[in-house]
Amino acid sequence: MVNRYRRDAAVLAAYLAQFDTDDTGMPDASSATAIADDRASKRADYTQALSWATAPDFTADDIAALARMRIYYGFPATG
Repeated sequence: MVNRYRRDAAVLAAYLAQFDTDDTGMPDASSATAIADDRASKRADYTQALSWATAPDFTADDIAALARMRIYYGFPATG
């Protein structure tokens, strides 16, 4: 069962890795701030997903958090 959670976390991390790019030509300061906040959030989620991908075991809280993160990013819920 742990391998399934690791796999799910690795897939999520790979998905989130694509968003760590350097955008240019931002239209205004408020948009730049929103983009930076979104990027920071995705980077934190990426780091967490990488941590889960190499975790030796999972707590019930880890499993629930991984499920919420997968749903948030549009992945299907796993049962």
